[in-house]
Amino acid sequence: MPPRRWSEQVDGIYWLPRLIDKARAASAGTLGEYLYGQSPTDRGLLRVLGLRHRAFLELVTAAESDDAVLAALEARNTGCLERARAWSAPLPREHKLFFWLIDVDDGYRSAGWLCSPIRVAANGISRAAKRLWPRPL
Repeated sequence: MPPRRWSEQVDGIYWLPRLIDKARAASAGTLGEYLYGQSPTDRGLLRVLGLRHRAFLELVTAAESDDAVLAALEARNTGCLERARAWSAPLPREHKLFFWLIDVDDGYRSAGWLCSPIRVAANGISRAAKRLWPRPL
């Protein structure tokens, strides 16, 4: 099952629900071809939150819900949620093509005959990123 769509928000923050899902999958060993911590969007959000991927993983693993993740983030770094909202606000208009490709790869959108080549390319990029920038948990 793919992580939540990039367009879903938690407390007005795009990408955060997706990052939470990917952290939970990484912890459970079910991440598959998805990147966790290697993607530029993951890194951008984590930087704004003031965390590295391992610290975020620990925080998510200890939290029972999205609300608990939010509370833990704010307790750890006051003001980080406000900064994350400002960081995420322009994402939908600045990265339309990138997010369209993610939606096709995840099966949230159809692109006709392009679906298969997009998935093959995305999986190849994911495998290459994991080899170049491994993130052992």
